[in-house]
Amino acid sequence: MIRERLISVWDKEKLSAPKLEKLTGIDRSSWYHLRNGKRRANEQDIEAIVQMFPQYAFWIASGQIAPEIGQTSPDYDEANRNLSQPNAG
Repeated sequence: MIRERLISVWDKEKLSAPKLEKLTGIDRSSWYHLRNGKRRANEQDIEAIVQMFPQYAFWIASGQIAPEIGQTSPDYDEANRNLSQPNAG
């Protein structure tokens, strides 16, 4: 589940393995293997993504959001951006 949520962040933020390597210092082959299901997400992966996107920390860990404290998900943020009046929902 956490692996899928990490991949969702990469997709929504249009990140690639080479870009993740540059931003996190984690080798791109590790990111490729994680994305392709050849390995599980580890603490280092989670910490790296959460450092870049702290607003997704709760969602990455639990699958839940808490917008009232600034903890959202990529899908929630996209839906909120598409509302005619942001924060109306």
